Amino acid sequence: MSDDPMGPLGVAMREVTFPDQSRGIILVRAGTPQDEAEAMAARVWAEMPED
Repeated sequence: MSDDPMGPLGVAMREVTFPDQSRGIILVRAGTPQDEAEAMAARVWAEMPED
């Protein structure tokens, strides 16, 4: 059994580190490897508009 919190509909939460070293939680499909979740977080971070 996994320690990852599972949500409805095959969704899992992953704790990730963004490129600026801040930490956050993202939702991914259940079974997504951690390194893939980290890569997704980096892509999302890179696409965020700067203030």
